[in-house]
Amino acid sequence: MRVYRWDLDKTYLGTDFHPVRGVVRAATEAAHRKRALPGAAVLLRALSNADDARVTVVSGSPRQMRSVLIEKLALDGIRVDELVLKDNLTNVRKGRFRAIRGQFGYKLPALLRARASTPIESTELLFGDDVEADALVYSLYADAIAGIVGAAQLSRVMELAGAYPDEIDEALDLLADIAPRNAVRRIFIRQERGVSANRFSALGARLVPIRSWWQAAAVLNECGDLSDSTVEAVMMRVYLMSGRDAWILGALAQDMVRRGWVSPAWFEALPGPKNLVTSVRDSVSRMDLHVIRPPSELLGPIDYMALLSGGGWGRHGQPE
Repeated sequence: MRVYRWDLDKTYLGTDFHPVRGVVRAATEAAHRKRALPGAAVLLRALSNADDARVTVVSGSPRQMRSVLIEKLALDGIRVDELVLKDNLTNVRKGRFRAIRGQFGYKLPALLRARASTPIESTELLFGDDVEADALVYSLYADAIAGIVGAAQLSRVMELAGAYPDEIDEALDLLADIAPRNAVRRIFIRQERGVSANRFSALGARLVPIRSWWQAAAVLNECGDLSDSTVEAVMMRVYLMSGRDAWILGALAQDMVRRGWVSPAWFEALPGPKNLVTSVRDSVSRMDLHVIRPPSELLGPIDYMALLSGGGWGRHGQPE
């Protein structure tokens, strides 16, 4: 089984995080007015409809939005097997104000809970963004279920990141019941805030920072996980939603090649309208071919404590 775990806000949906306007709009707007980010709906729809696939959405959106989010995903043709939302009303009622924005204490147990009910042989792809702590949470989750991070280290990292004791206890209980397996193949992090891709190098080659879902589609296609037709559909959606600007696709293509995520030869078979494909290929051919290779392997285990203690990441796990 192939498992796809997605965040929603700023990963799938272009949610406005303005302190007042954005919160009110996100909570009250109808499903048909919510907008998926360019290419996100096409990509997730293809993944969710694949044979032997399972989709889990773990979002920080409040539980009160469940019906409208389910409706939005259905409108986009997305089949979701599990939708996990945050219980912020209970957090407020209990005075657990750190938990309202905290991700380690919420998302990590949610991921472990989902893994506990997943067949052991399943592999996973994770999708998030750089607005919150997805990169660190996903990486910690992947290392924990692989047996690389043990219970003691997991507890220390969660405590440093502001998780409450009962959240830590829940994560440890869940981890104890999960058979170790190196199941997470890739982590895709959308660069909403413009954080440098180099910031993510500390998390190794498993994590792929992307500026567009077309880039993720390309990486998945070259790895054999996605069809050519889906790559074309994602590319065309990005193209149309960017004002039909071929230069944007060319820049995205150069970024993929420069970082070593996709080979220059991949673009020779790029499907799509002839004029657009030619423009993208020309952008790649004009490069100086100074490729920044992604790290093939880490020099050692990820030091999550050091990253959270001033290693370029905020106290709650956001890249800075």
